[in-house]
Amino acid sequence: MPIEVPLHLTGFFYPIYTSDPHTTGSIGAGVVITPGLVCNIRRDHRGITFNGVALKAGPAIELYKNLRQPLGIELQGDCAPGAGYAFSAASALAAGSALVASGMATPLEVARMAHVIEVQHGTGLGDVLAIWEGGGLTIRTRAGAPGVGSAESVGAEEKVVVLTTELGTMSTRQFLSDHLDRIMSLGRRLYERFIADPSLSLFLELSESFSRELGLVDEKILDVVRRLSPRILGWYVKKRVLVVVAEQEWAVDVAKTIEESINKARWFRLGGAGWRKSLETIRDTSR
Repeated sequence: MPIEVPLHLTGFFYPIYTSDPHTTGSIGAGVVITPGLVCNIRRDHRGITFNGVALKAGPAIELYKNLRQPLGIELQGDCAPGAGYAFSAASALAAGSALVASGMATPLEVARMAHVIEVQHGTGLGDVLAIWEGGGLTIRTRAGAPGVGSAESVGAEEKVVVLTTELGTMSTRQFLSDHLDRIMSLGRRLYERFIADPSLSLFLELSESFSRELGLVDEKILDVVRRLSPRILGWYVKKRVLVVVAEQEWAVDVAKTIEESINKARWFRLGGAGWRKSLETIRDTSR
């Protein structure tokens, strides 16, 4: 049975570092989006592929190495690894489904493994937690792995469309190295403003500020969003992904402008809560 693991687009955050990867993580807010990564487990294959191309390294591969029996994991999705979609977190959780199917671990155990591997490899701090516990607009209120940290969903308009396009690639390690001091102070300040009265509109406003103050926005992006401004609810940049949120009635026009000005527009919706039921079903049928 295939499962679909959502993606995650952080808007603003600040890291929490401890001596234990289980309690290391981040506090902040982002949107959990679908469609995500669709995962099919194949008993006649080995290794992990994404859209038909073999994955050679990353958290998903590290987690996959724990398998004691040959299984293949086929991932499919409309996103670009290394740009800012939390692909490493989503793919690690998807790879963990093979361990659940093999009876080697519970869903929560593989989620914790995915978080620890992300922290150890410098590929993420809070994405696993947000995907695991959140859905739609999600706040990470306590840092750490699932079962240690905590995250919660905030009511947000369901009829909005999340449109994205890639501006390049940037590793999480590079992003933190380049901006860590600013992220720590700015992220904390924006988070404290947000939790006082959380909403989608405030999230977008603060996420835009985070993007601008970290220098992730250039004149080309500003020109595009100025032309989009009458038709969108807000925008921000997650590492090297431009994120634009619009109401459904304007989505086609917004996507057209993005594609004419920058690159292919990818379509998503807020959601993702409840996907863990698929993991529970896999565990139950594997017994």
